Amino acid sequence: MRRSKRAPFRVCDFTANWIETVASLTRERVAARRATWNRWNLLAEAERVCADIRCHTPEDRKAMIDAVATAAETQSVPLNENRYTLPANALPDLVFAKHSIFDFHGARLYTDAATLANEDIVMGARNDDGAPIVSADVAMENLASYKHRGRHELHTDQRAAAANVLLSGNRLDAVVGPAGTGKTTALGALKAAWEAEFGAGTVVGLAPAAASAEVLGRELSMVTDNVAKWLYESVGQGAGSRAARFFDAEQRLKRSASDRSPQTTRLIQKAARLAAEQDRWRFHPNQLVVVDEASMVSTPQLSALVQQARDAGAKLLLVGDPGQLDAIDAGGLLGWLDRQGKTVRLSTVLRFEQLWEQDASLKFRAGDSAAIDEYERNGRIRHGAYLNMVDQAYLSWQADIHDGKSSILIAADNDTVSMLNQRAQADRVIQGVVDAEQTVPLSDGLRAGTGVVVIARHNDRSIVDSSGDFIRNGTMLDVVRTGGRHGSLTAVRRDTGAAVTLGRDHVESAVELGYATTAHRSQGITVDAGHTVVTQGGLTRELFYVSMTRGRGGNNAYISENEPTDHEPLDPSLQSSWREILEELLAAEGAERAAHEIREAEQSKADSLERLSAEYDYLAQIAAAEDLARFVERHAPELVDELRQSQSWGATVAAWRRSTVASRATAEHVVLEALETIASAQDPAAVLHSRLLSFRNGIAAHETDPLTEPIRTVRPDVAKMIGQVVERIKRRTYTITKAAQMLDTEWKRNLLGALPPTMREDDLKRVIGTVALYRDRWGVDDSPLPLGPIPEDSDRERLSQTTGVQQLIAEASRAAVAKQPDSWFDVPFNREPGLRNVGWQL
Repeated sequence: MRRSKRAPFRVCDFTANWIETVASLTRERVAARRATWNRWNLLAEAERVCADIRCHTPEDRKAMIDAVATAAETQSVPLNENRYTLPANALPDLVFAKHSIFDFHGARLYTDAATLANEDIVMGARNDDGAPIVSADVAMENLASYKHRGRHELHTDQRAAAANVLLSGNRLDAVVGPAGTGKTTALGALKAAWEAEFGAGTVVGLAPAAASAEVLGRELSMVTDNVAKWLYESVGQGAGSRAARFFDAEQRLKRSASDRSPQTTRLIQKAARLAAEQDRWRFHPNQLVVVDEASMVSTPQLSALVQQARDAGAKLLLVGDPGQLDAIDAGGLLGWLDRQGKTVRLSTVLRFEQLWEQDASLKFRAGDSAAIDEYERNGRIRHGAYLNMVDQAYLSWQADIHDGKSSILIAADNDTVSMLNQRAQADRVIQGVVDAEQTVPLSDGLRAGTGVVVIARHNDRSIVDSSGDFIRNGTMLDVVRTGGRHGSLTAVRRDTGAAVTLGRDHVESAVELGYATTAHRSQGITVDAGHTVVTQGGLTRELFYVSMTRGRGGNNAYISENEPTDHEPLDPSLQSSWREILEELLAAEGAERAAHEIREAEQSKADSLERLSAEYDYLAQIAAAEDLARFVERHAPELVDELRQSQSWGATVAAWRRSTVASRATAEHVVLEALETIASAQDPAAVLHSRLLSFRNGIAAHETDPLTEPIRTVRPDVAKMIGQVVERIKRRTYTITKAAQMLDTEWKRNLLGALPPTMREDDLKRVIGTVALYRDRWGVDDSPLPLGPIPEDSDRERLSQTTGVQQLIAEASRAAVAKQPDSWFDVPFNREPGLRNVGWQL
């Protein structure tokens, strides 16, 4: 580093050992923040790690960063493979970055062994049935008699979820529920039953944030802490420091074993105190450790907690919602457990006063844009220019406050939050509620006087309030006095009413105005009404769902139809409508997936017929272009170069390929006739394309089948690549048809329900297999309809294949019975189905 100040580095200065070491650091830093990554993530991190290294030329720096990223890739665990062997002497149209063009280097995904091991530990705990169990009598008796806060009995799904956890015996269980399903109420019943079996104090709580841990402890009257603090004290630096002091005291005691002096007594007392402190930071047999908001806990943290619970003979319970906020660092485990069917689910939304909002909020959670109409119908969505939306959100919030309601202002970005906070501050000054004279500066650049509402943004265990509790990130405070030139302030906590004095350093670095907040910081808040300002690209689905579920009485969205920094759009037709902004937002899933889940998904889609068909078509197009060019060269060599340079050449090749499948002799005749007349045409390729297309439209459709289509090519590299693709298509076809016969899926049940019960077994297998191949070919993954959603009119190839599948089904049905009514056909099959008369609801 000192050398770089004097003489810039050249690429030859970086040794292999240095590159490996920096690559390891780069990989570790990426792995700490995400469960999976690609080359671009490694390149970006390598740039950050090597930011202070000055190179002689841009080429030297690029080579250094590339070497570090490549070494980091080598150290990572790949989640998808290079699928093809590149033929020798392959031409550029088959090669990219020393691999086949179908194995794009930047598309490779990676993880590391530690991430996979941590995920295995958590899933292994879920499959371990050696945890303590509450007896059935105790569990049922306590759940039947439990009333939350002495008033509300458990809902049916709350009781079922609690019973499942109490009786399961799993080392790790998870309860997942959308916002407002009463997860805390279910936890209260769990705690009562667990302590009835194992004694008071056997349930402890953890949460990712100190504020949420405090709320959990207050709600359930139990000991809680935040996850980071627990791990720091149990196995981290706190435990290490404590162990060093204990070891030192122990060694000194050994040297003075017979000494009875006061110093020896103090050493004994110190050792006993250190042992007691360490014992406080460990789990115990038969404990239930509740981890609230578990989706926000990182994978390494969850793995460490699981190992501690397993070693102590305790049980771990994860509680949260993967549809809300995810971990800042590598995470995705709660969502993985849920999608694997390894969780207990709460489904009845109890928070909202309006029944329609209970169901509509779940649609937002699932990314279903149909919910937009329901919110609009009920007056919950407003849209317009950015400043107008900020204004309307603020006025609605202000009206709530004047009516005595609890209300929250939420925005996607800090600038909008600051604007709303400044406006609220100014209005309160005008009303005489806030002192604008004696103020102190805050961390957000604004100032606070008596009467201001502020929020703490950091945990500080050195600042203790009048009840002995420390200040946590997210604590809301009402300022009652400012310290003037000293910069301190005295405030009252809104949650407990305790008084606290904050020093100047803490105020200037960790306190902001608290009238408005970002969507990320709003999780865990429940109020009477919520008002969210939405800007394009500012929120993910999860953040929007959190924002739109804070209010019991109502949640309102104010959609900005323009960027805050824009004035007049250059082209209004290119400006997204408010509905498009919301649909894009709901499609923007921000939750991370576990590395195991990504690996399974990559393996599943690696050889899907959808992907293989596209790869085959690319290669077949190369071969067809070569075939057509050779044919033209034999009869009109002077036209070959002109045809190839035409913009119509690609379409002409595609028409040639499909025409030769139907009848090669006729296709050659059409081309020969065209060659006699197109020499003087402005675009000979376009004329040739038109002639071939007319021929194709005049005959019955013949679909290209990779397993039977004759491919003519003199290029060995193309022939070998086609052979590899065809072999993969054969294996995928066998796998898909076999799985379709054996698995019980919703689309298969719907298909069987519409087929005649007397259909022959061979016909039934053929129909099921064909529909399964169709679904894989067109990427129909989650639709319960056998053939998925209706194809667009412009998608002629899929429409044609849809017609073919429906014709097969119709013929098999007619063979079984003369006429079989079909619940999923709007229009009965004709004997010769066409693009317009087939049943599009398949």
